[in-house]
Amino acid sequence: MTTESKKPFPLSFKLGMIALIVASTLAYSIVEKRKIEALTSAENHIILKSLPDFEIPFIKKELGILNSSNVFDGGYEAVLVHFWGTWCAPCEAELPEFLEFVESFKAQKVKAVLLAVQDDDTKIKKFLRRFGDLPENVVVVHDQPGKSMLTFGTVKVPETYLFAKNGKTLNKYVGPQDWKHNSYKDRMKFYLSSLGGEQTSYKIETH
Repeated sequence: MTTESKKPFPLSFKLGMIALIVASTLAYSIVEKRKIEALTSAENHIILKSLPDFEIPFIKKELGILNSSNVFDGGYEAVLVHFWGTWCAPCEAELPEFLEFVESFKAQKVKAVLLAVQDDDTKIKKFLRRFGDLPENVVVVHDQPGKSMLTFGTVKVPETYLFAKNGKTLNKYVGPQDWKHNSYKDRMKFYLSSLGGEQTSYKIETH
């Protein structure tokens, strides 16, 4: 008996299969790229025009709840809401300079809310102990479920919002910032000087 030898696939068939694989890979890449671009677009353009309603417990439970009604208590003229987490390496690197920046504006009645998201109370307290006593104008809250990220329009941390006492958004800082740079202090002084008159429009700063 003779066994018929299998005929090889023609070259045109092989080329067609290669083209199909390349096309499929390219289509998948385009879809994934669009997903990333959509996320980035949301990150850079979702910005609040005013402080939203929120309620978040203080890390020190005896202090109760921080909310949109009491966040300016103490005569503060502006509040920085700083999203972060102990699990975020850029947050860890940025925090010392941010705390120094906020403390330098204590006399100008600027307050910072360190808003930890999706974290652990024990880890937060342990992490913050390395800084000793926090500045008087800094408070710490913890949103374990992370719902505040949706409320504020935050996609990833670190991210910081600056709000005026009347609730208007003055600025949004996307990503870690070089808080020790003099330009940040100059811009903060400009925002504070504008509070007595016409509100300056908000902007987005990314790094």
